Amino acid sequence: MSTRRDDPDVTYFPERYRQQVRTKKQRRIYNKLLTAGIVIAVVIIAFFLLIGMLPIPLPSPSVNSPVTPTPTMSEQNPSLVVNEPVTVKSGYELGTGISALQLKDVLSPDRAVSSIREEYPADTYTLNTLNLTDRYSGHTLYEFILQPAVSPSAETRFVVFIDAVTGEPYTPGQDDSRVTMGQAQDLARKAFPGIRPDQVRVRYNIGPDYGRTWNFTLFKGTTRILTGTMDAETGLISSFTQTIQKVGRPAEPVIDMSAAQKIADRYISGQIGPVAVNLSKGQYFPLGLPSDPVAGQFVFIYNRIVKDFSCEEDGFIVGVDSVNGDITVYERNWKTPDNAFSVASEPFVLKREATFDVLRMATEKYPELANGLRIVSAEIKWKDQHVPGVTPRPGSIPLAWKVTFDDDIIRANKSAKPAIAWLDAQTSSILDFEYMH
Repeated sequence: MSTRRDDPDVTYFPERYRQQVRTKKQRRIYNKLLTAGIVIAVVIIAFFLLIGMLPIPLPSPSVNSPVTPTPTMSEQNPSLVVNEPVTVKSGYELGTGISALQLKDVLSPDRAVSSIREEYPADTYTLNTLNLTDRYSGHTLYEFILQPAVSPSAETRFVVFIDAVTGEPYTPGQDDSRVTMGQAQDLARKAFPGIRPDQVRVRYNIGPDYGRTWNFTLFKGTTRILTGTMDAETGLISSFTQTIQKVGRPAEPVIDMSAAQKIADRYISGQIGPVAVNLSKGQYFPLGLPSDPVAGQFVFIYNRIVKDFSCEEDGFIVGVDSVNGDITVYERNWKTPDNAFSVASEPFVLKREATFDVLRMATEKYPELANGLRIVSAEIKWKDQHVPGVTPRPGSIPLAWKVTFDDDIIRANKSAKPAIAWLDAQTSSILDFEYMH
């Protein structure tokens, strides 16, 4: 270091050092400008991103939007007409009745959807349209168009209603039921005193299988405990299924099958008195996985006995909890009147003749599989299946041989069911022949 020649009090730097200082100053200025530019750019980008996140008002939909095609209705509501949807909210459309009907004390659309979801959960059913209607005299109703979530086809859509004020389920025709909604709720509650449900929800139904019924559900809080079906004319409970909670259950049954069968026998007698039935099958069904077993239930199938022969259709199914002995499943199918069974109750056709005729028909249908045909079983039964809702004519239920058989292809496929043939036990004529590949 030295001093300047023209001013000895000023520090003097050689030229090469002064050049380094100038370069460093220029570099610092450049870095400051670059940093400032980056900061400004970030601020601008953040500003535009913030604008993009703000909701932008959309134009109101036109009231002349295309009409949604009327979906196929459920069997219980075959004549309902769907109103034209005009807007969209939460994934479903709102019908014109929502804005047209200005009524007091009506549930909000959100409350209405919450109510219907108790019967038709969102993970199982898709809600397509919500509407408000007063077309049924004396009732203001929320109308829902639903469809199974696994079946997106419009043909699977169906309509259900709830009362727009109370949120209770409503089905057209229920006002004519001999058992009222309130009576159905009381009967369902009293039938299961051990459950003490917080809520009993019922819905009227008209169907080909069981006629006019009340379908009921018992809730503890928001949890479904039991569902069932009740005759809407008599109040007689024809079926129910109780949910078995897995939590806290042992891995193995506490009671055995013999004790469970006695419980099932007593329950049938207690429901309708002594009846002629035959236990055709009893089976234990565990809960959980094989690696993590949980005690399940015993299920028994009883067949009705008429003139010493079993019915194919009429009878009972009863499930018994393997831990506490509670009835978990009950189904009563007792629809055939006594005079519908054939007067001729002594079979003329022998077992070997029936099986021979079946094997001959099977060979004619699939000659290439003839060598692998095998008779699984052959028994005489009343062939009492008939069209739902139709009462069989007197003497029209025949006594018949039910022959079950299979072949090499059926045996190789674990999911395939054996073929079944029915032969009239009096005439050997073929009544039914189910053998397909």
